[in-house]
Amino acid sequence: MAEQILLTFLSEQVSARAVLLTERAPSTCSALIQHLPLRTRAHHAIYSGSEIALVMPDIVREDPENATWEVAPGDIGYAWFSQGSHYGVLEDFSELCWFYDFDARPSLWEGPVAVSVFAHLIDADLFYAVCRRMRIEGAKTIEITLSEARCRQGPPIAGGCA
Repeated sequence: MAEQILLTFLSEQVSARAVLLTERAPSTCSALIQHLPLRTRAHHAIYSGSEIALVMPDIVREDPENATWEVAPGDIGYAWFSQGSHYGVLEDFSELCWFYDFDARPSLWEGPVAVSVFAHLIDADLFYAVCRRMRIEGAKTIEITLSEARCRQGPPIAGGCA
């Protein structure tokens, strides 16, 4: 079975699992799982349509892998940006982002930005509903863990470990 991660909106107790695309993005997957579990604020992306993004607390610098700006609903991407590389990027940062509808295209002010697609959400309808509400409700705290570890820690939560 493919390795999976679990994304959970904590206040809503709504989760979705995502399959890691280790054959398409092996270095990215390896680097990112080293930073799990991760708990931080996620926000609705400003220029990208149906995208939720989070700035990682630790900067992860991985070269692009399986990178594209032509994303599909359920894709999860990673990118890092160096200071001054784009308008408004005042310091280095890395981010994770996921896409919940067909109008998404990862972008900054200047236009599309390729992200390394490293995972894909599955069975995520309840999770996507929370994402849609974030346009109005604002940022939410999210936790990302390895799926098996999260499932062993406690009972299933809505949309999560079945």
